[in-house]
Amino acid sequence: MGFNTALSGIKASADYLSTTGNNIANSDTTGFKKSRVEFGDLYSSSVIGAGSNNTIGSGVSVNNIAQEFSAGNISYTDNNLDLAVDGSGFFVLDVGGTQAYTRAGDFKLDEEGYLVTNDGAYVQGYNAVNGVIGGSLEDLVVPTERIAPEASTEVTIETNLDSRADDVPPYIASSFDPSDPDTYTFTQTQNVADSGGVQHAVTYYYAKSETANTYQVYVTVDGEQTDSTGADWMAETYVTFDDADGSISGTAFSPIYSGTTEPVSGDIVAPGSSAGFSIAGTFASGATVADTLASTGFTTPDNFARQSFDPTDPETYTYGNTNTVYDSLGETHTIGYYFIKQGEDNVWEMKVTVDGESTYTDPTTGTEVPYLTEDTVVQFDNQGNITGTYIGYSPYAVSSPTQLSITGWDPTDAFAELEIDLGSSTQYALSSSDTFSQDGYAAGELQGVSFDEDGFLTATYTNQQTAVLGQIALANFDNVDGLTPAGDTAWVASSDSGAANVGKPNTGTFGSIQGGALEESNVDITEELVALIEAQRNYQANSKTLETENTVTQTIINLG
Repeated sequence: MGFNTALSGIKASADYLSTTGNNIANSDTTGFKKSRVEFGDLYSSSVIGAGSNNTIGSGVSVNNIAQEFSAGNISYTDNNLDLAVDGSGFFVLDVGGTQAYTRAGDFKLDEEGYLVTNDGAYVQGYNAVNGVIGGSLEDLVVPTERIAPEASTEVTIETNLDSRADDVPPYIASSFDPSDPDTYTFTQTQNVADSGGVQHAVTYYYAKSETANTYQVYVTVDGEQTDSTGADWMAETYVTFDDADGSISGTAFSPIYSGTTEPVSGDIVAPGSSAGFSIAGTFASGATVADTLASTGFTTPDNFARQSFDPTDPETYTYGNTNTVYDSLGETHTIGYYFIKQGEDNVWEMKVTVDGESTYTDPTTGTEVPYLTEDTVVQFDNQGNITGTYIGYSPYAVSSPTQLSITGWDPTDAFAELEIDLGSSTQYALSSSDTFSQDGYAAGELQGVSFDEDGFLTATYTNQQTAVLGQIALANFDNVDGLTPAGDTAWVASSDSGAANVGKPNTGTFGSIQGGALEESNVDITEELVALIEAQRNYQANSKTLETENTVTQTIINLG
């Protein structure tokens, strides 16, 4: 009897040593769960007498080798396909048609793009079609083909236009003083004879007013602003000139309006004409003067006003920038957008260029037309918020609301339309700037993949696009202790564990995904080394029992 008891102890100690040794051997195995030996004592029922309280045991047995599913430390790596579960879930694998489960997330892509383990098992998940996650559990795959280009259809330009920027020439707010050049923009002088035949020097002073291309005109005669009676030589007068392109009159900077008030919408009618400047007054000598300077004699602001728009010349616009859009073949084109301050009424004219050109050939007429209709403007309110985009601005026309878009920019499709959205653009006293976005892209090759905490598999491409390719699956069990080890750090379900509950990360009790990380073994080397000592001690003690039993038996034999 003693021999069997000692032998059972030796065998149990050997199992203890083997289990401990296996834990130590797998201390660096990703996702490994340590085991422990659960012992039970033995009693022989044949020697137990009824009501006996002094039964001697028959040794020990190994009742169970149980695995401990406590989480291991999470170690971050440089591999986007390394995954760890932060929670109680298991990755789901297809191993030759059998479903297995693992905590080891050191996955790879095989030659066909499938996500697999080191031993070739297929990782299960939900593949996406056109970015929509499917509902069927299947082998998770990364499509390696390139993605087709997408033509731009809309651009968004969120801009701030500096309210402190000057019109050209700048508005003069100070009171007129002929001795102060800062109170006027330019001058012209002529000689005029009075009623007595005496010549007098008449000087006209043009001071830029608040309205676009409009000037208030002052006059002095022999340096004096008033005649001998104290009356002004000329009534309050304003003059408006055409722009550098001669849009109204056909002649650059031609005078197209003059009057006693600044012009408003409707005051200027094509082709544009202007009354002259009339002066009248009395000199101290009693002589009088009455003269009119015809509009053809006005000095025009050729050297002061803004010249025709030229995207290569920053002097012809107030703010501009360029960015990239894509045609239907994925070719890049440079779109430029430029803003020109027009007067002091919160109005900015907008110009658009494509590949440096501000016009394109209309395929139906064969004529050159601008990408944006001439006199397209952006209007802001007094709080600096955009109120809309319009065609026409005061004083040239009554504004008409418009939706910004251009055609003719895509050489592969002459009628392709590109909408322009200015969003919540502003006019604040901050440096002009903008934020640009558009919805097109070039063709792209697969550059890499990664997982987020919800287990979504996202691909990145060389064209800076991303796409959701699928979502990894997780499983959990009513009784994880009932799982059966299957090798390669995997388990299979059993009747004790119950069937797998399969779902998606970050739902229920599955846990979340840590991308670029691995779960380390939960083996504690210090504990295992202590366990080795205990197992060795137990083995030696049981061996001593066997040795003692043998000595006693030999003594009894010798007595005979």
